[in-house]
Amino acid sequence: MIHSALLVALSLAGAEAANAAPKMAEMPAGWEACGGVAKAGMNDCAVKTSLHSCVGQSKTDNEADSYVFLPKGLCAKIAKGAVLPITKDDLAKMKEMMMKKM
Repeated sequence: MIHSALLVALSLAGAEAANAAPKMAEMPAGWEACGGVAKAGMNDCAVKTSLHSCVGQSKTDNEADSYVFLPKGLCAKIAKGAVLPITKDDLAKMKEMMMKKM
């Protein structure tokens, strides 16, 4: 009986995960998208031309098109860091596009 309940719970959790909205980090106010500094798998998102869609999907360190959100001004202080012109509107559009693909 306990075995069956566990199997049902795991099945429901798996179905919920499969139908979950794509993860996408929110850009805090006063922060900016900094490309080229994220460790593999640790990015907040990526630009539209990237080979992956978003959060935690960068395959190598320092991908130029994968970014992390940093407080404004910090990215310019990091070697190879590049401030990307990403706005909250861009993020909303990207999230909408990802939802349509599902």
